[in-house]
Amino acid sequence: MKKIIAVLSAAALVSAVSVTAFAADVNGSATESRQTDVTVSASISPAYIVSVPANTSVAFNSTTTDFGSVKLESARLAPKKAVKVSIVSDGTLNNSADSTAVIPYRITADDKGVGADYAAIFINAGDKTDLKINITQADWDAAAAGDYSDIVNFTISYVDAV
Repeated sequence: MKKIIAVLSAAALVSAVSVTAFAADVNGSATESRQTDVTVSASISPAYIVSVPANTSVAFNSTTTDFGSVKLESARLAPKKAVKVSIVSDGTLNNSADSTAVIPYRITADDKGVGADYAAIFINAGDKTDLKINITQADWDAAAAGDYSDIVNFTISYVDAV
């Protein structure tokens, strides 16, 4: 029994001992100061929203039709970066019933022709380019009856600002 009481007393004595832990060791006198540099960092990915025109119907005999705008709606870009929007179209409305019947057209951006190499560069939210579809009266006069359509391709890229 004395052994059990001795073991219990020793266990109680060991559990009563407390140990203090410190986050950092500081050695020196009360008049010394120390300095530590800590780096704080953040990473923000680029983000942007570009709006492009919706499907558009061109009225018969209309030589100029508003096609809408390409607009940088919002942008969080890195310095010296931009959003590039390229427009590609073959410039031909194709008759759905007869592939030989076509109506040539031209897209213009801010009154400048859009060719295969056209691209607009946007840097600030709100930047935009107004687009129009132009068909000459002579091309309307030569067109056969029917439904016509074409696909306009918009390519949007994150690029170095020029």
